[in-house]
Amino acid sequence: MTARELMVARLAATPRLLREMTADLSGETAARPPAPGEWSIVEVMRHLVGGDRDTFLPRLRRMLAETRPVFDKTPSAAGDQADLTTLVAAFASAREQVVKILSGLDDAAWRREGVSPSRGPLSVETYATTMDAHDTEHLGQIQDVRAALGLRPKRCEARAAMRVAEVIAAIDDAPVRLAALSAGLTESQQRHRPRPDAWCLNEVMAHLLHVETEVFLPRLRRMRDEDHPVFPAFSPEPWARERDHSADPFAASLAGFARARAATLELLRALPPGGAERVGISGAFGPLTLVQYATHVAEHDIEHLAQMAECRRAAGA
Repeated sequence: MTARELMVARLAATPRLLREMTADLSGETAARPPAPGEWSIVEVMRHLVGGDRDTFLPRLRRMLAETRPVFDKTPSAAGDQADLTTLVAAFASAREQVVKILSGLDDAAWRREGVSPSRGPLSVETYATTMDAHDTEHLGQIQDVRAALGLRPKRCEARAAMRVAEVIAAIDDAPVRLAALSAGLTESQQRHRPRPDAWCLNEVMAHLLHVETEVFLPRLRRMRDEDHPVFPAFSPEPWARERDHSADPFAASLAGFARARAATLELLRALPPGGAERVGISGAFGPLTLVQYATHVAEHDIEHLAQMAECRRAAGA
């Protein structure tokens, strides 16, 4: 993929990332600032909506329809007072229109210019590149607010990668931690679901085995070895429906996971120079580097270790 195509793919992915980063928030949590005078997540979303819907999209249209239009300074405003869900949807609608326009441009259209009141002359390509960086800045800001509020990290969605050494340290002891969560439990307890619609310990362990062997490790290998491999969005639902994984023996699933995780760690430890920055195209995350995807592996562990701790508590252990 060209640099422009990668940029447009990142711009297209941002609404999905924002939905993922905000889906678990109540209205009260979304409106809570991490500290006095700092933006809450809903305020970050208001800013993003204003940047795309009220500024970038209309200016982009003028740059393509007029000869070097001069833009007025966007007036200060309180921002859209809609709730978080509506703001995320408004951003997605505006960004969809932006991506549709950019995806159809020829080289001459990418070079068309407008005059910004703050930055002077800039081309369509420069403006789009600026908005790509703007996305990354504020995705990271949302992750920082989540961290300050004690919420589960979503660094991959924020395009905020851990260092390779940090990922290795974070995921190295997962098999030991998983074993501890099942220690002393009967088979009946391992199959106990906290809620009718929730997974039991056996199902979570089987899921971790499946994802490590069929998704994480193969995709990391492809990102290491191929230029811009493309991955479809992964959903665990078809796998969960294929059969009753509650009957999968925990110990067997854990042993298979431990072997696959050792291979994942070996891959990360042996990355060649520049290997961490190789790019793949995810149906869920858009373009991302190998180390960003490895960060997702660490966050996936956090999510499901917490889920398994809930299973253990619910089973009376």
